[in-house]
Amino acid sequence: MTFYKIVIFLITYLICSINPAIEICKRKTGEDIRKLGSGNAGTANAMRVLGKPLGTIVVLLDIGKVFFSYFIVTNVGNFFNMDVNVTLKSVFIVATIVGHCFPLYYGFKGGKGVIVGITTAVILDKKIALVCIIAGGIVILVTRTVAMGTLSGLALYVIMTIVMMPNYIFPIIVISLIVMFKHRANIQRMIAKQEEKLW
Repeated sequence: MTFYKIVIFLITYLICSINPAIEICKRKTGEDIRKLGSGNAGTANAMRVLGKPLGTIVVLLDIGKVFFSYFIVTNVGNFFNMDVNVTLKSVFIVATIVGHCFPLYYGFKGGKGVIVGITTAVILDKKIALVCIIAGGIVILVTRTVAMGTLSGLALYVIMTIVMMPNYIFPIIVISLIVMFKHRANIQRMIAKQEEKLW
């Protein structure tokens, strides 16, 4: 079991360390997206720097790498005649966010984990993920602030996990803390009422 957990973590971490925003920006502009726009290697900055068409491709590739990781993980499980149970899914969940936020290939400086986190939540439980996505979207529309909607949806997801999926409390708390850490500058700006509005 321990060996399999290590294999799952490494496979997922290495795949999710690939950052489409960084790679596409490098090929299109010759520059590092982490030095452009907001400085984040994620969806919002990709949309801002690369435009909506390429930004959309970044989103799809970020989603795809999580599903591809899960596909590989389940097949590794089949190879070892093991089911992907709560413990192994927990390892997978943490590895997706750690890989995306602290990627091996880019000096451990990656994105903020929003799209990857949402995708992981969908894999874990589609209904809970949908409720949190809708709630976060409503907050974005009301506040006109993406970070506020993201963190609100995340907070709701933690609460729903505690109530409905208590077996996953530990990994969800871990990845939530990572996402909050990556949003620390946004949180400081929101407290100071200086966070950029969408319109």
